[in-house]
Amino acid sequence: MAEPVSPSLLTDDQLARRQRIIDAGLALLERNEYERIQIKDVAEEADVALGTLYHYFSSKEHLFAEVLVKWAATLKSSLARHPPRGLSPREKLTEALHRSVRAFQHQPQLARLIASLELSSDPFATEILERMDQTTSGVYMELLEGVEPRRARTIVRTVDAVLDSQLRAWSAGRLPITGVYDYLSESIDLMFEGDPEIKDADPRDRSEVVGLADGAG
Repeated sequence: MAEPVSPSLLTDDQLARRQRIIDAGLALLERNEYERIQIKDVAEEADVALGTLYHYFSSKEHLFAEVLVKWAATLKSSLARHPPRGLSPREKLTEALHRSVRAFQHQPQLARLIASLELSSDPFATEILERMDQTTSGVYMELLEGVEPRRARTIVRTVDAVLDSQLRAWSAGRLPITGVYDYLSESIDLMFEGDPEIKDADPRDRSEVVGLADGAG
């Protein structure tokens, strides 16, 4: 396996070229299944030599793990532009996870890509997937403001595992997409059920907030 050059050692021009290759991979993935994409197709799409591509990425798995990271980063920017409308941590987390499911629903090949890469023996791909998991977990943790940190981490780990397993079942045709939404909602409800420290806001408080918002409009 080739040893790619670390991004920290690249010049600005080289970083731009590396990013162009990642962008090309994402563009191809939007049109084709991962298994049907050859590494030379990405090189041609990015207009670089095949040797140049391998200068930055050790394998197809390494490259497409970076493609996934780029795609997953859109979740954080989307939530920043359009914050969840829920008033409680439970509602915010549910909305954010449902947005993630909708994104996979629009591009199911990405769910199948994750399942494929999780079996990869490429250490670079494995490290990148771990980094992506940390990024998405951090996004969900930010939505649990007010929840005791250790408890919040447990909630995020649990719903992440549920999301991963149900997306696998859906992408393999064993579960309808509605089932993914339902399992996630049920899991979140179970994690919050009966815990006075992290229960939802009082419905009367919610009504007052809504009333104030309506009055302001």
